[in-house]
Amino acid sequence: MSELPVYDHDAVIAAISPLEAIEFVRDGFIRHAHGEWEMPPKVYLDVAPDGDFRAMPAKGGGLAILKWASSFPGNPAHGLPVVMGAILVSSTSDARPLALIDVRAVTALRTGAVAAVAAQ
Repeated sequence: MSELPVYDHDAVIAAISPLEAIEFVRDGFIRHAHGEWEMPPKVYLDVAPDGDFRAMPAKGGGLAILKWASSFPGNPAHGLPVVMGAILVSSTSDARPLALIDVRAVTALRTGAVAAVAAQ
């Protein structure tokens, strides 16, 4: 098995423009509406009073994806971002991990893209 590619925040921002993110999100909504993607409900793990962890699985297009993100609102006081985590992308044909992606840039791009698609 080859080495797992890891894409940090800067690599994600460099690879995908906001306009591309809008097109990806639009396409994702359409594919989900047609039943091509399965997205079970989020799972929350509370870490009271500090924050929570969230697991968001999805499957489609030959991929199984798990977005693992945290939300710790007090983190900036410690020099850390509120949201941290990773997205693991695997093949559904052989379960091979394909990529590990920093969650912050993807979340920022997706949030803006969802708003843009909704406004169109």
